[in-house]
Amino acid sequence: MSAGPGRRYVLVVPDGAGDHLRTPRGSPLAAAHTPHMDFVAREGVSGLVRTLRPELPRESLVAQMGMLGWDPCEWYPGGRASCEILALDGPRLSDRDLAFRANLVRMRGRVLESYSADLIPDGEAVPLVERINLALRSEFPDFELYHNSDFRAALVIRDADVDPRQLRCAEPHESHGVEFPPGSVVRGTGPAGEALAGRLERYIERIRTVLAGEQANGLFPWSPSRGLRLPPFSAHSGIRGRAAVVGAMDFLCGLARAGGMEFHRVGSGRPDTDYTAKGAKVVELLESGCELVYCHVNAPDEAAHLCDPALKIHCIEQVDEKVLGPVVDYFRARPELLGGVMVVPDHYTNSSPEAAGGTRSSVHSLDRVPFSLWNGRDRDSVTRFGEDEASRGRYATAGLTHLHLLDLLRGEKRAGACRSPASTAKEDAARIANA
Repeated sequence: MSAGPGRRYVLVVPDGAGDHLRTPRGSPLAAAHTPHMDFVAREGVSGLVRTLRPELPRESLVAQMGMLGWDPCEWYPGGRASCEILALDGPRLSDRDLAFRANLVRMRGRVLESYSADLIPDGEAVPLVERINLALRSEFPDFELYHNSDFRAALVIRDADVDPRQLRCAEPHESHGVEFPPGSVVRGTGPAGEALAGRLERYIERIRTVLAGEQANGLFPWSPSRGLRLPPFSAHSGIRGRAAVVGAMDFLCGLARAGGMEFHRVGSGRPDTDYTAKGAKVVELLESGCELVYCHVNAPDEAAHLCDPALKIHCIEQVDEKVLGPVVDYFRARPELLGGVMVVPDHYTNSSPEAAGGTRSSVHSLDRVPFSLWNGRDRDSVTRFGEDEASRGRYATAGLTHLHLLDLLRGEKRAGACRSPASTAKEDAARIANA
């Protein structure tokens, strides 16, 4: 049943909030004081949803592309970098170009000590990117390095004409404490892949010389991708009015631009982001008549990557109080406008990877994430928001994937969900059973 005309919808996405870690207080979600998330759970319905795919990289773009209704099995460009390029005003990718995410990192000898150069700020990162480009432009004229935010950069290789699947790149956030001898950051398969990997390794070695002695003294290119092409969000979402993304991450800006959605850059990707401004922007957009607002907060994910459970709990509490709280208050004062409010992490980011059975698990894992939906109509017996609580919800065993979330939020089946022919409900269920 449709929620009716004129209703408004909000997805709040605390990135990476799910976690294997269990203390006497439970997971970080359970340990956090989250009265507004608990309200959504208590007054609505909860469940578990698969947001990552075993056959694709375990990353936020795969998850959030599907959460917005684009099947990543059909539309994933091979990596996140092409989305981040779209967020920049200047560069564009041709069909022969290749883009990489590129972390400014700190190395101790050959060991990766910090995937983010200790969260190097923009003011210190931008001059380093400029120095690299100035020093290496003549030696690597087809390499273009662009700063995105903090430690995040994007590397474009013009006319590379290499399938990104021919390159294997170490993921910096999965590689703390790992030693990288020369030639081990990027590997290629096939003659073209091997040749490009060799050039990338020479580029990386040159950068070590250019940045010697700096807080960020190395660069890790990874997640290679080709240009992103998407059909309009309005064509498959069932949303006919304005649809907006509130966030700070460049990949989300690129995703929104490629799909014809508004993007409002608010805050940063750091744990100290401006949570209050994010919540205020969501309410402002609702008041201006926006039909759907998708609000992403990266902070819990970053705290988990820093292996700081206490910081992760703090970030979750800030999302609850300053982002979700104003949204709940808005709809409690205007119940006639409530179409649906959903809280759903995009994936697990395990702040203590060794917590699963005493052995190291992936930082990003395939676990189904909890979600809660408040729409003023449907309720189940769940009273708190969290991984273990959601496993008792109405939708805990429904076999949902991220491609079902817009349907569930809006309370009706979309006529044309943007899925690949291979992504039938039966095959989704098989993937879940086998994962």
